[in-house]
Amino acid sequence: MLRRLLEEWPQIKAPRATEVLREYGYLGSVDVVRRRLRELRPPVVRPAQRTGYRPGQVLQLDWAEMPTRPKVAGKERRVYALLASLPYSGAQTAFFSFEMTIESFLEGHARAFEWLEGVPRECVYDNLRSVVARRERGEIVWNQRFLHLRGHYAFHAHACTPATPREKGSVEAAVRYLKTGFWPVRRFGSLGELDRQYTDWRDEVCNRRRHASGRFLVEQRLEEERQALRPLPPERFDWSAARVVRVPADGYLRHGGCFYRAPASLVQQRVELRSNRDEVWIRAHGITVAWYRRCYQPGSWLPAPLMRPEPPTAAHVLVYGSTKRRRSLYEALAKRYVT
Repeated sequence: MLRRLLEEWPQIKAPRATEVLREYGYLGSVDVVRRRLRELRPPVVRPAQRTGYRPGQVLQLDWAEMPTRPKVAGKERRVYALLASLPYSGAQTAFFSFEMTIESFLEGHARAFEWLEGVPRECVYDNLRSVVARRERGEIVWNQRFLHLRGHYAFHAHACTPATPREKGSVEAAVRYLKTGFWPVRRFGSLGELDRQYTDWRDEVCNRRRHASGRFLVEQRLEEERQALRPLPPERFDWSAARVVRVPADGYLRHGGCFYRAPASLVQQRVELRSNRDEVWIRAHGITVAWYRRCYQPGSWLPAPLMRPEPPTAAHVLVYGSTKRRRSLYEALAKRYVT
């Protein structure tokens, strides 16, 4: 009976198979059915193909969420890292962010290429929404902003087969190494401080290690890769987020739970509010009119609003105010009625 059931429903689960068997008088447990299913339907192991790489040929990228949530700006936060790994040398770099937005994704690329001092010929990804907008009948529809990045740096992109992480094993190993070799017992107060700590670890520890194969030093092959990379374009890619807003009467524009003030002369006018991981700035008529370092403490006002002045103290009122005036008024009224 179980064989016939598997022929018709190859992917059936043990609990459902047990329910069907009970209709035919089966009284055993689901564990017995589960063991029998494993015998009749052994797991299919896909053979792995080891791939070789040339210097500067491939860069693998993927997001990773750090295993703990540190307290930054008075709040526990998720910290994400965009890992970029070179399979030929085993070198890696990372870009940290509090959010996995398309802007952070693009900025991570630009910073990785600047650290490498060049652009690889191909970048390999998982099926990230920032890369693959959707798949239509086996065809990939790329994210539009990602296409702008590809056009700027002129590299080929490859999206891995869904649910097949082994196709980008280099960056998967880099993620594990980052979580176990760098992240534990880290203390930092801002993303800038985290960047500095990671840069020291990457340059002094990570990329100076001997490769897992034991055949070469990572930094030696990294120099080979840098020689083989294509040069960077003359202009830096603009990864910032932008939206057009109208300046309210008080001049404060909201972004990420914080408020940033535009010049008073722009009240009720439309301006462009731009931002990246570290900065927020306001542009009007093609000119930057205000710039702020981005704040991650919700409810903050930059600059702080003017505080209402305190009322006069009680001592001031007694000495210079109503007491003497009331006394002289009472004396004048008393003389008038007596006379």
